[in-house]
Amino acid sequence: MCSVPVGCSDANQPTVVPVSGQVMVNAKPATNAIITFADTDQGFAAAATIAEDGSYQIRSQYGNGVPPGEYLVSVSPPSTRDELDQTIPLPPGTATIPQKYHSSQTSKLKAEVKEGESTFDFNLD
Repeated sequence: MCSVPVGCSDANQPTVVPVSGQVMVNAKPATNAIITFADTDQGFAAAATIAEDGSYQIRSQYGNGVPPGEYLVSVSPPSTRDELDQTIPLPPGTATIPQKYHSSQTSKLKAEVKEGESTFDFNLD
């Protein structure tokens, strides 16, 4: 049993695989948007903000990456509602993401994350 948290590892902590890539919409970077990887079997999801060049790096509660597995992927604009459920305008330069990609149930985007670094590029139309 560890008495000092430094150096102790959690046996229940899964191994994570770094996940990154690029998202394009009609051949332009999907800036100011969010990409989400969801493992519905495990009830786990992780998200990342997409950078100006369309690139992203997924970070989860387990660190830089996600556990290996099959993920449903969605890409959506940032939240357009505040805490009072009032509509707020999207920031300038927000990519127009087609509605079908806003939900992992309708996007038809998938990623199989395997051991080793995984890169997933998505071209949305």
